[in-house]
Amino acid sequence: MSRILTLIATLLIGLTATQSQASVHDAYRDGVREVTKAKIDGAREVAAERREAAKDFYEADNAWERRQAIREGAREVRSAKRKAEREVRQERREARREIRREIRKDRWN
Repeated sequence: MSRILTLIATLLIGLTATQSQASVHDAYRDGVREVTKAKIDGAREVAAERREAAKDFYEADNAWERRQAIREGAREVRSAKRKAEREVRQERREARREIRREIRKDRWN
């Protein structure tokens, strides 16, 4: 009789641990997905800025306009890179926060 009770108690503890681990894994997977999405979106934005800068350079009529297009294009590309890096850092921070929240929730359940 005591073996059956021990087995049932072990199974119940194992089930709750498995469920809590599932929520942590879900938070981790969501975090990875969001960070990856932010990286891809940032890369697309930087590529678009580079294309626009190249177009402006090739459409320039004289040397002064070409130099101006190079300066403005470099500035816009740097700005897009900074924005993309900032968004990735923010997504990573949010993912870590969410994972910690799930771990804390699991510890108390």
